[in-house]
Amino acid sequence: MATVAQNIFLTKKEKLRCMNCGKSIRKGKSFVAESENHKGTCFSCSPFIGYVMLPPGNAAMTRRSKKHSTLCGVVLAWNQRRKRYERQGQLVEEIAIEKARLECEKDQAIRDDKNKKAAVIREIKDQEYKVAFAKAIRQRYPNCPAKREEDIAKHACEKYSGRVGRTADAKQFDAKMIDLAVEAHIRHAETDYDNRFGQGKGKKEIRSEVRYDINHVLRQWKG
Repeated sequence: MATVAQNIFLTKKEKLRCMNCGKSIRKGKSFVAESENHKGTCFSCSPFIGYVMLPPGNAAMTRRSKKHSTLCGVVLAWNQRRKRYERQGQLVEEIAIEKARLECEKDQAIRDDKNKKAAVIREIKDQEYKVAFAKAIRQRYPNCPAKREEDIAKHACEKYSGRVGRTADAKQFDAKMIDLAVEAHIRHAETDYDNRFGQGKGKKEIRSEVRYDINHVLRQWKG
């Protein structure tokens, strides 16, 4: 692994200051530090000048280039919708990327075969998860329409959606998580929620307006 791994935030804060040169670091600019709440430097004062950005998406290249680089800068940008920092890639030495590329070319066929087998296993587990989640919905809401629990589970368990369905162990589901998934389904499928937009009202106000209808359906489905 790299000798040093350092976070580089495309900061969400309005203004920070470099502890080295004293210059201000504006929102969206690089702030090199453990976190935005720690002291850090601007990019110009960091040791990453001349380093090359390696985008995410290739786990082998990411791992191997980090191994061959003296330093590794993990670039993080704020996702406003998910309210969290997300990795944008990493800064490493150009020679490290070249070494990683050569290593990846040598064992590409072996890794492709492993990835295919892993994808099959993930798909099986994903389907098992959806079935288990649908079963948990039916147990908690025994009076919901036939097959509706399958629709809810499929939607809530979509990969990378950030929805509630993928956050629990398939062996045990939190009741609140199930309620949130069912409520979301009812909001869109059993009320006129979606048709209320475009009339000058915000999401919060519209959700408040359909809250009574959602609760009414929840009581019916729960029995």
